Amino acid sequence: MSKITLTKESVEGSFIQYMEKIFELPEIESGCVKKNVITRGNLQDVGRRAFDAGFHDVYSDTDLTLTVRLPEDGSITSEEYLRRIDRFGVTEENALGWMFVPVNHVCRSVFRNGTRYDLRFEFVFEGDEAVDLGSYSGTEENHDWPVENINRFWFTEVQALTKLYRKDHLISSHLANMNCNDTLVMQMIMRDHEYSTNHHRYGHSEALEYVSELGKMPYAFDDPTAGRIADHIYAAALAYDRLAVYFYPGYQARSAEFFAIWEAYESGRK
Repeated sequence: MSKITLTKESVEGSFIQYMEKIFELPEIESGCVKKNVITRGNLQDVGRRAFDAGFHDVYSDTDLTLTVRLPEDGSITSEEYLRRIDRFGVTEENALGWMFVPVNHVCRSVFRNGTRYDLRFEFVFEGDEAVDLGSYSGTEENHDWPVENINRFWFTEVQALTKLYRKDHLISSHLANMNCNDTLVMQMIMRDHEYSTNHHRYGHSEALEYVSELGKMPYAFDDPTAGRIADHIYAAALAYDRLAVYFYPGYQARSAEFFAIWEAYESGRK
């Protein structure tokens, strides 16, 4: 994994490039960040102003609302449209992790270059112009551990990291513990498979996968609480990569990309 540099200038450049790709989709009418409405015609000017309005630091995500025009005959529903989030670059090739908030039509994502977006979709059903969503097969699901669990885990890892570097120990620790708990649930499912039952009156003195990685986190934190949280974030990443292979033999480890983002955060702290 190549080194990632996160500065205001680099993230702004990525945002403009991302908007250019989004506007290649003909059904996208506009984007909006902090009341700044971005169109194809004003991208370079308003786009940069919009980015600046939403930027706080290199840990910032971009809250981007996209207005989508779909045929008024209902031939494509909002639910069908949102299932094709890959059309917005949110794929395993480009994104480290993502998760959906269906009630708000939001996809929260972190890309492998370290940029983060909350994509909110607003739909306008007008006209009769067809929208071709194309086809996308995705990954074959293991029902014991759906792919969405993996994508959510890696999004949460970065979210925990941003909260840590913003000194929000409560939320960062909560998120780190959630991800450590995910590895425990994975191990419990694996145990059920091994013993062909999900009823265990007694356990088998199982080793905890994430605990084997504690104490290896390479960064120094002056605050012992921050260091402890970072240790759990780091351990969860390595343990998850190993455990995920059980459910998806073709799974490609993501911890290297995650640690590249972490290194960029650490460089910013220094």
